[in-house]
Amino acid sequence: MVAAVMLAVAAPAAPAAPVAGVPYTLPHSDEQVVRAKNGDAYPILIAWPEAPPPPGGYPVLYVLDGEDNFAIAALTARRLARAGARTGISDGIVVGIAAGPLPRRTRDYTPATPGWTIPANRPASGMATGGAEAFLDFVERQVKPLVRRRWRVDRSRETLLGHSFGGLLALHAALTRPAMFGGVVAVSPSLWFGDGLIAREVATAKDVPPMLIAEGDGAAVAPAELIRSIDRGADAGRVRFLPLPGQSHGTTMLAAIAPAIRFAFSGAEH
Repeated sequence: MVAAVMLAVAAPAAPAAPVAGVPYTLPHSDEQVVRAKNGDAYPILIAWPEAPPPPGGYPVLYVLDGEDNFAIAALTARRLARAGARTGISDGIVVGIAAGPLPRRTRDYTPATPGWTIPANRPASGMATGGAEAFLDFVERQVKPLVRRRWRVDRSRETLLGHSFGGLLALHAALTRPAMFGGVVAVSPSLWFGDGLIAREVATAKDVPPMLIAEGDGAAVAPAELIRSIDRGADAGRVRFLPLPGQSHGTTMLAAIAPAIRFAFSGAEH
């Protein structure tokens, strides 16, 4: 006769209570909320170097969609600057401008296109557009002065970095306000916007600042023709193309961060 054996099954242990900690913070950084003239509040995220500024002042990289891109841009800039002897990258200030809700981002990052609206098959269809001038005025008149009041800045080396609609805005700024930034980086810019708006702006642009245009695989509109159009006459040699093979629209910004920092903070001229 086989005796029945009772096995006691131990109850699973309760999960350990999480260890209390403190939020991670980025040294030498700050967040300020700046209110635009229309009442919208924009968090402005700023990271600055430990080292004192050079005689001409720090270069500055203004990063759009700051809530997503500021931290990685600031940390990458610091890492590359620490290895400056090998990278050729100097210390600089990184400023992230938070976009906020998608409808506001769509409005702020798109130029006016009277009679044209975003088609149904495109991102942000149905949202209001055309606020680029007011937003660029906000950056020029409120954000830049905020940075310049606190640090010595090299005004010839202020760079704007944007992705998608942000890349569209960066190109629009370079083509229509060429003195506003010393350079722009446009990552996967939405060249389809306005049925060739940027191409039309190129036709009348002159004295454009240096530009870096980055694009991954499967772009809806290839930038090659645009670059050839800009890179002519007195503006020849002002535009560089950065191919990002293997990157989709959603990943190009991360892939372009280090090249953008090199473009903005390199010890050499653009």
